[in-house]
Amino acid sequence: MELTLDKPIAEPTPAVRQQHVMVIDDDEDFCKIAKQMLEPSGYFVTTLNNPVKALEQYTRDKDKIDLVILDYYMPGLDGGKTFEWLRRLNDKVKVILCSGSDELRLRQLMVQYALDGYIHKPFRIQEALYTIQRVLAIKR
Repeated sequence: MELTLDKPIAEPTPAVRQQHVMVIDDDEDFCKIAKQMLEPSGYFVTTLNNPVKALEQYTRDKDKIDLVILDYYMPGLDGGKTFEWLRRLNDKVKVILCSGSDELRLRQLMVQYALDGYIHKPFRIQEALYTIQRVLAIKR
């Protein structure tokens, strides 16, 4: 008896979508460094150094963005207000605060705004990747 296949045994699985990280920080150099550090680890990274422009883009692309890394101290619209707007746009948004503040202040801000995590600047790539992976694993 000869075995012939008229159809494939299983349907091909769709490609896994690359996770999209949006970095909002008024420091252009930090944005470039963050992009250079995260993209080799498989993330698609969008950087914006103006929080208002970032909110406009997030409004358009919120269904494609898996995580926001957000600076706290920015002129015009600080990280706290930016976070509040992000939550209004998407109550399931995952946000990591990234700041050079001391660790106690970062923890206070994290609790105050119910952020998902924080990364201290200047960040070490392994620590940042661990935090990013942990936050992305949160089910909402």
